Amino acid sequence: MRIGIYGGTFSPPHAGHIRAAVQFLSVCDLDRLYILPTATPPHKEISPNDDPARRLAMCHLAFNGIDDRIVVSDYEQKRGGKSYTILTLEHFRLMSPDLVLLCGTDMFLTLDTWFRGEDILRTTAVCCLLRTNDTGDAEAVRRRAAYYRETFGTECYLPAFSPIDISSTALREMIARGLPTDGLLTPAVRDYIDEHGLYKNQ
Repeated sequence: MRIGIYGGTFSPPHAGHIRAAVQFLSVCDLDRLYILPTATPPHKEISPNDDPARRLAMCHLAFNGIDDRIVVSDYEQKRGGKSYTILTLEHFRLMSPDLVLLCGTDMFLTLDTWFRGEDILRTTAVCCLLRTNDTGDAEAVRRRAAYYRETFGTECYLPAFSPIDISSTALREMIARGLPTDGLLTPAVRDYIDEHGLYKNQ
């Protein structure tokens, strides 16, 4: 069974995350895709008001009904602490040795510097979605992929990807200002945010 791993804070999960997941499923011919909201991300600061359980609940709402192969997992949140990717991969490798990790461009370019990054690259295939609107980064990603292949034997997938031009940060600001998010958040996620008063004090 080929398993895809897609981690992130997902605060909130939006249409860009959904599009990336669907592309990932198709390009890498995945049998299952695990969406993993982090407990504490090791690479960036999050709000002191962050509630991992609510991020998990929003992921369930966002990805529900998209594809039967997509599973939202609470593994990283149950484990707690910093969500180091290698520990997650080792857990899911018990299910199948055929894993593929989805990375954004910035993550892909620095993957060898992560905690036990060499172990990630020697044991896991990696998919980086190349944004069609950013040719400069695409060339840097191709060079880095060649380095990973030659140095660690990493299987790299670099499909072209047409992103939705939105970020979770921008969405939180829009919600704080009371702006509409039609087409960017699923109605169920937006209703959940409004019901619980999330992101009002950005």
